[in-house]
Parts: sequence; structure tokens; C-alpha cells
Amino acid sequence: MGLDFNPGNDSFTKDTNGKIYIDKTGLLKHLNSCLKTPECCISLSHARRFGKSQAAGMITAYYSLGCDSKALFSDFEIASSPDFEVHLNKYNVIRVDVSSIADFSGENIVNEIITRIVRDFKKAYGNRLDYDKSINELIYDIYELSGKAFVIILDEWDCIIRNYSDKEQIVHGYLQFLH
Repeated sequence: MGLDFNPGNDSFTKDTNGKIYIDKTGLLKHLNSCLKTPECCISLSHARRFGKSQAAGMITAYYSLGCDSKALFSDFEIASSPDFEVHLNKYNVIRVDVSSIADFSGENIVNEIITRIVRDFKKAYGNRLDYDKSINELIYDIYELSGKAFVIILDEWDCIIRNYSDKEQIVHGYLQFLH
């Protein structure tokens, strides 16, 4: 997958069509309660094969402006929450699968992530943005243009820390980027 700016709900749709899908949309109710609070930066960490990527797909489908997911979520726990439609498909979403980008970019992981984000911004905003600005300035400019806050999802965010031995340059640079 790599990266998507305001992606659709294909990933979560595929997951919910599986024979063993278990409703974890209650997590969205918790995330909604954290929006616009000091607790809005959340890290979901657990052992491998625990469903983190599936959760990332669910979060993407719920928040992304790039799709209409009302029908997709209508039979799940989150649909009974009073905040269900308040936050449904109302945010700019950047979803990055860090491991898939790292597989092809090697030591240039941060530059590759930024390049891909900017490429997606160019597709969505054309010449309305100054692409010589830093990534954080571009995100702010998109917020100013759209009036929509961002939800940023970093799937496999820790693969750089796990897989790279060059802690001094690569890992430190990646951690600075995350900061």
C-alpha cells in the first residue's frame, strides 16, 4: 500500500467481508473522545499479528474525507454512539504503511515518506500550495484551505526501530521526523 492521502474504505471493507472479522469499532468511540484534547496523540502498540493494521484500516475508513463509510459502519458498535456521524468521514487523513515504504527506500525512509505525501498533496491541491515549504507547513496550509483537521495513521511505525541497526543516523532521523 505505502501511503494515501484521504484514502477510501477499501481496506476495511475487505476486512469486514472476511469470515472471521470481529467488531472492534468500539475503539473509534475512545478515539473520538480524545479528539481535540491533549490526549489526541495516540500510539496503538501490541504484539505482532494482533490486528493493528486492521485497526488502521478501520480508523482510515471512519475518519477519511476520501470516502462515505456510513453504510459500512452501520451494523457495528460505533453506529450506536451519539458521536458516530459527528466524526464520520470528516477529517483529512494521511495513512502511511511505514514498512512497505521502508522495503523500497532503505536509508532514505524519511525523504521517501515526505516525497510520497507531497506527491499526494499535489494530486489533491495542484498549484494551490507552495511545495517548497516543509511538510508540517503544507499540512497547516491544507488545514487552512479545507478547514479540516488531520488524522495521521502510521501503520508499522516501529519497523525502522526494529529493523535498522544504524541507530545514530537512520533511526535518530526517523524519530526526529515523527516528533
